[in-house]
Amino acid sequence: MARIVATKDGYITAALDILARDGHGALRIGVLCRRLGVTTGSFYHYFGSFDGFVDELLSSWEQELTQRIFEQAMTVSDPEQRVRLLKERALTLPHEAEGAIRAWSHVNAAVATVQRRVDDERLTALRVVLTPVAGDTAPLLASMALSILVGYQQRRTPVDLDELRDALDLFEQLALHRAALPLR
Repeated sequence: MARIVATKDGYITAALDILARDGHGALRIGVLCRRLGVTTGSFYHYFGSFDGFVDELLSSWEQELTQRIFEQAMTVSDPEQRVRLLKERALTLPHEAEGAIRAWSHVNAAVATVQRRVDDERLTALRVVLTPVAGDTAPLLASMALSILVGYQQRRTPVDLDELRDALDLFEQLALHRAALPLR
């Protein structure tokens, strides 16, 4: 395992690794500091408190793994390529960590608030990306896409990336050929 440097980003990376491997119950200041080979003073220097750290962790997750992915997709002019890019980026998410965050949201109101916001942001991004290729069915297709992602993250750890890719490939085919399908 590569050594993670004790910076704010290093703490976030270590936290996502801990969440992925051991779940939210294992995410503790001492565990993070041991993982990074630093004292708790370093942690408090960066975050002030565990709640401050959780806020930073969730903010980073929301910005880097939700908002930034949508921004990247929107730089692509071809609507079909946007769909493909979003699919490829979805495959690179830290699925096990996201599954742990979702489980954590069931017992922590602050985490639940961010989890709902991330789901809403992802749903909106999917609608925006899918509308040019799927028209008025984009909201339903967006909901389906998010359900596929969340379902795979919740169903099995670790996520079978080949199976998830196959599911998202099939979804992509459906979305890109939506114009040819009648809606009842």
